[in-house]
Amino acid sequence: MKISFNWLKDYIAIEDGPYDLAKKLTESGFEVEEVIPSVQSFSGVVVGRVDSVEKHPDADKLSLCEVFDGEATNRVICGAPNVKKGQLVPFAKLGAVLPQGFKIKKAKIRDVESTGMICSKEELSLEKSSDGIWVLEESLPVGLDFYSHLAKQQDHILEIAITPNRPDCLSFIGIAREVSAITGKEVTLPSAPIKEDKSKPIDSHISIHIHDKEGCPRYAGRVILDVVLSPSPRWMQERLESVGIRPINNIVDITNYVLVEYGHPLHAFDLSEIKGAEIHVRKSDLNEVFITLDGKERHLPTDTVMICDKERAVAIGGIMGGLNSEVSEGTRNILLESAYFKPSRIAQSGRRLGLSTEASQRFERGADPNGVTAAINRAASLISSLAGGRVVSGICDVYPHPIEPARIFFRPQRVNHLLGSDLNQTTILNTLKRLQLDYKDNHIIAPTYRVDLKMEADIIEEVARLVNYSNLPSRKETTIVYELPHQKTDQMLGFLRRMLLELGLTEVLTNSMIREKEAQYFTEEKAVSILNPISDDMTTMRPSLLPGMLMTVSYNLNRHQPNLRFFEIGRIFKQDSNNPLPAQPYALCVVLTGDRSVPTWNTTKEEIDFFDIKGYLESFFRKIFLDNAQIFLYDKSLYLNAKETIAIQIDQQVVGYCGKVKDEVTGIFDLKKPVYAFHLELDDLLPKLMLSRIFEPIPRFPHVEMDFAILVDKKILASQVLKYIKNIGGNLLHNVEIFDIFEGGMNMSADQKSLALRLRFQSKERTLNDTEVNTIFKEIITKTTQEFNATLRK
Repeated sequence: MKISFNWLKDYIAIEDGPYDLAKKLTESGFEVEEVIPSVQSFSGVVVGRVDSVEKHPDADKLSLCEVFDGEATNRVICGAPNVKKGQLVPFAKLGAVLPQGFKIKKAKIRDVESTGMICSKEELSLEKSSDGIWVLEESLPVGLDFYSHLAKQQDHILEIAITPNRPDCLSFIGIAREVSAITGKEVTLPSAPIKEDKSKPIDSHISIHIHDKEGCPRYAGRVILDVVLSPSPRWMQERLESVGIRPINNIVDITNYVLVEYGHPLHAFDLSEIKGAEIHVRKSDLNEVFITLDGKERHLPTDTVMICDKERAVAIGGIMGGLNSEVSEGTRNILLESAYFKPSRIAQSGRRLGLSTEASQRFERGADPNGVTAAINRAASLISSLAGGRVVSGICDVYPHPIEPARIFFRPQRVNHLLGSDLNQTTILNTLKRLQLDYKDNHIIAPTYRVDLKMEADIIEEVARLVNYSNLPSRKETTIVYELPHQKTDQMLGFLRRMLLELGLTEVLTNSMIREKEAQYFTEEKAVSILNPISDDMTTMRPSLLPGMLMTVSYNLNRHQPNLRFFEIGRIFKQDSNNPLPAQPYALCVVLTGDRSVPTWNTTKEEIDFFDIKGYLESFFRKIFLDNAQIFLYDKSLYLNAKETIAIQIDQQVVGYCGKVKDEVTGIFDLKKPVYAFHLELDDLLPKLMLSRIFEPIPRFPHVEMDFAILVDKKILASQVLKYIKNIGGNLLHNVEIFDIFEGGMNMSADQKSLALRLRFQSKERTLNDTEVNTIFKEIITKTTQEFNATLRK
């Protein structure tokens, strides 16, 4: 935020110089990054008079001028399009030194000698860019030392870094309040005298209707008739230029002037372009398009606050006006808008549109809902005096649910507890009163412009910065506890990581950004792309952990590391239709490649296959106590081989896949060896884990094992048979396992398979006898054969 020191004096009496004030502001928490004199030091520049202007004999765009400097006439070549005979101009004589250290010397341009230079404001460091030379007032005496003349009007610009939580200080009055709190001086608000035209009330000119009360809690308007557009007065132009705002015309300049004065954005409409003399504030329609003041067609995101007349949209609320209602040279009557918009709605729309303006920066941080009328009255008063307008009687102010000042619970004794100070209550409350914070019934009443004050700690911070941090006691030693409580998700992920390490797997960390052509093999939806990728290899957020792991496998194989067992736990990225940001669930991936074991003199070389990755998956599930997972063949995976892939299902929900990576996918990563992997969606898996297990001692009594085999239909899953037997087996059935499956045997049809099962019976309390075991065993066989229409094998 740029603050003119001289301008600031309009609102508060300042006894300090600009550098002393900058120091005090910085100590109170408002860092002044730089203090810049408005007039930089230069020498040898005088007021000159242009006595003649001729075309350069050898250049179309250059002029040959004679400039009188009060003592002599100088021949000067000038390239400015606005140089004319009779003008008074700043003239740098030979030997002059300009602000940037540039020294004026004789020069020859196209064989014509030039002895001096006619200066623009840019060359004197008074503005960033100039369209031509600076034409001075005719009242100045020729030969006057120009630096001495400008130095009488010397100002200093304070560059203040305003933190996002202090939007009230994006204004001169906001900074004046802070200076008041520091120095104890009173703030003087600008007067806004208005002589209203009472011939017709404002209701006969405009009506306002708010349909989106959440996005726009307050909307006010004033009507000013018979305005005359013209350049704003010089004093206003100079003030706006000093804070980096380019003057345009008196109406626009006044709204900008009030913007930096009060910090409240305003907008002026051409009243004749407001159809039906009505303003409607609503949400944007689906796929709505709007042309803004800069002439660009904007495709509006949903929930954008729109300002409309009876027929069409005329502005994007809080961000930018429309081309169809802008103030132009033909404008005679204007509607002046002053409103309050919900910060989050403005921030969301501005980011989606990629549009940031002076208005949106203030509204998205939080303007003052109760400062609406003060700002609009100040602007109306200035328009009346500087643009000849007649202000219609009254304000059309729609404010259905007034926003009250915040009441924050506050204990003065808590200040010393947190700050380690020994301030008395009177000092504390007087300090807060300087910030217009009143203490009543154990609460601080905070003005609505102080959007940063939300809790007791915020109030205590205000005391600390005004007392000055350097005046607070300090300790030589402070105990800092570095241990932070772990979130439940972090604890669960840590547990999974330890279990995978115990299985002998090596953890890897891969980049979350990959190439687009790689991402498309791992998702059926459009992958999440990066707007400004740092390289062509990092254009897309990974939809799966597998592409990064395959790159890691390729890297290791190319460096003669043949046997790899890797895992990774990390976030993946998916499009979210209900949110502009992508979903970022956690996932787990394990990859295997190479030999099953290291070959020795007495073993043969065996490459891993599907049953190795399935074995790791089952071992992992046992270690995390997951005993309700089911698997079934799956042939529709994007990246796993249809003939060697299973899906993992828990409670009727698929949580992952396991199998051999397709050859076409491994080929992308230049892999010639088969790779096996399983990939689990942890956001779906973690809620299903039950880690609070109770371990029981090994039974003291012996067990009894009994086997039987049945012929069942091929379509029946072995897991279905196991689950059924466990459910009917009773308390004495300790375990059931399948130890043999085969097809195509004698006395077996083509659509049958043989399941051989081993049942273990055991009691925790006694030794079982043959009779009770045989009874249960026969009952299990009978019920199982009936349930699955199976045949008992002899």
